[in-house]
Amino acid sequence: VTKLYIFKWLPVLAVFSILMVVACSSEEAAAPAPAPAAVAAPAAAPAAAPAAAPAASKAPAQASSSGQASAPAADPSKAVAGGGGGDDEPKSGGKLRYVVQGSIKYVDTMATGAIVTGTVGRHAYDQLFWRDKDYNIYPQMASDWNMSPDGLTYTMTLRDGQTFHNGDALTAADVMESHSRFARVDPLGRQLLAISPGNEGKASKDSAFNQTADGNTITMNFSKPTSMVLEFLAQLDPRQPSIMHPSILAKKPGEPVKDVIGTGAYKMDQWIQGEKLEFSKFAGYVPNAGEEWDFTKGEITQYLDGFVALDIPDHSTRIAALQTNEVDVLDDFSIDLASNLNGVDGVLWSSIRDGNMGTFAFNLNHGPFDMSAAGRLARRAAAAGAPNGKVMMAAVGGEDKWTECYTAIHCGTPWKSSITEIIQKEGIKTKSGNLKLAKSLLAEAEALQPGISEMQVRIIAANDMPFMPEAGLVMWEALRNIGFVNTELVSLDWGSRVAITGGEGPWEAATSWSNFANGLNPLAPHMFAGKSSSGYDNPAIDVVRAQFLVETDAKKAQAQFDEMNRLFYDNPPSLNFFQFQPPRAIRDNVKGYCLDCLFPILHNVWLD
Repeated sequence: VTKLYIFKWLPVLAVFSILMVVACSSEEAAAPAPAPAAVAAPAAAPAAAPAAAPAASKAPAQASSSGQASAPAADPSKAVAGGGGGDDEPKSGGKLRYVVQGSIKYVDTMATGAIVTGTVGRHAYDQLFWRDKDYNIYPQMASDWNMSPDGLTYTMTLRDGQTFHNGDALTAADVMESHSRFARVDPLGRQLLAISPGNEGKASKDSAFNQTADGNTITMNFSKPTSMVLEFLAQLDPRQPSIMHPSILAKKPGEPVKDVIGTGAYKMDQWIQGEKLEFSKFAGYVPNAGEEWDFTKGEITQYLDGFVALDIPDHSTRIAALQTNEVDVLDDFSIDLASNLNGVDGVLWSSIRDGNMGTFAFNLNHGPFDMSAAGRLARRAAAAGAPNGKVMMAAVGGEDKWTECYTAIHCGTPWKSSITEIIQKEGIKTKSGNLKLAKSLLAEAEALQPGISEMQVRIIAANDMPFMPEAGLVMWEALRNIGFVNTELVSLDWGSRVAITGGEGPWEAATSWSNFANGLNPLAPHMFAGKSSSGYDNPAIDVVRAQFLVETDAKKAQAQFDEMNRLFYDNPPSLNFFQFQPPRAIRDNVKGYCLDCLFPILHNVWLD
């Protein structure tokens, strides 16, 4: 019997989730895992969730009033909702040509928050758990899992016969080290390491999970009960808990990695940086047989012989290549170009279902936006003066193409906060920006640190990505209006941008966006931890995050979420703009492709 366990909004409601068990065999019902409602663990679902949480199992509706961005109207002459699906019989063969959203600088899916690395990488790397389109969590490389009655121990059994692309057999040790390597660079992972026995007094970089193996069965032990383990193991973005070959695991994230050696359906054959990545079907792939395919989970059939991921910086060139049948699939591209595809024979396009959140990252390693008292005021000045509506109008278009959002994580989840009303009243985040307040805050910073307003501010904006160049231009103007007199806009390709902002300089701010997967729960990567590589150091946030990690009371968890939001805006590590939904496009001979899913997924796709 194959066991399948679904967690509906587990990552969103850490303490309010309800475990549902579904049998995937017509002959026998699957034996349920211990239900969190029956154990003294944070997974236990109290009878009443906080008022902010909608009825438990519904994923956010598209373009809902809860904060999801409205989508630009897709081509009315095409049926695009299901992508290039239909009733056609699947066909094998052919190499698909796929244009990535931006230049790829890294192929190590744990080393970077660049979405494009994860999007390509998940075709070669697998995970113990994946999600369906509504973000339910399912076993993938695991055949089943269990949690002890006290909520302190998780056990997972690997499916038999899985091998790496180089022919080496997958071992439990590879999985365990993959999890520890990922945890050291992931905010939620570092918190789980802190409650894993044996890490007392150790820095995260020196920590590892308390794990044991018995054949294909892995046991993870914790000193405090938590329901966030599967959320950690099923992360979609930006970094991923990919199961990697020992030769990759031997390198620390950030060290040069040119190889991709996983157990996934496709193996990387060639990487020419700035040009393309070539992937081919992995003959030794062992699918999750019998499980229905949905988004990233279930049985994968390798219809394609392979695919090539192409780097085409100019978005107009991308559109032209799709129109002339030189490429098959476009990842995110500039929204203002989408209408050019209306009525084009053989082309389908649609906006994604769940929104991205525009962001403005600060470099806190040096002034003017460092962790000093003056630096905090300078960052709050930038936040108050940010004309969020103008940013969205310039980068996305009319108000029908974006939605206001004031929580620190993405809107459209069950989590809401009263802090959103407070920050608008205070003027720290508004649609139009509060220039008077911004100037006042900068004046306070100047009084504490004379000359801070004259410090260099280099805004890095990737010119080959949607949203970022236009947002950078508006923020360049806004910062100068506030009084940051030495502000300049630096235009680079995405790969170069990632390389620069991955270090201490030379940069002070950068435009970007964060997709919906970053906000699936209050401990997701978008809710910054107390320490970050960009120099953020705010222990108060980590204190509240640690409380939330193991909280069992719904009201207390809501209060902790409110406090995390308050701390975020009081001492901001970054600015959040509003949410938007970028378009994607395909040739209509691309079948089985989900046009409105959060990421481009080429598994189970075929060419007609």
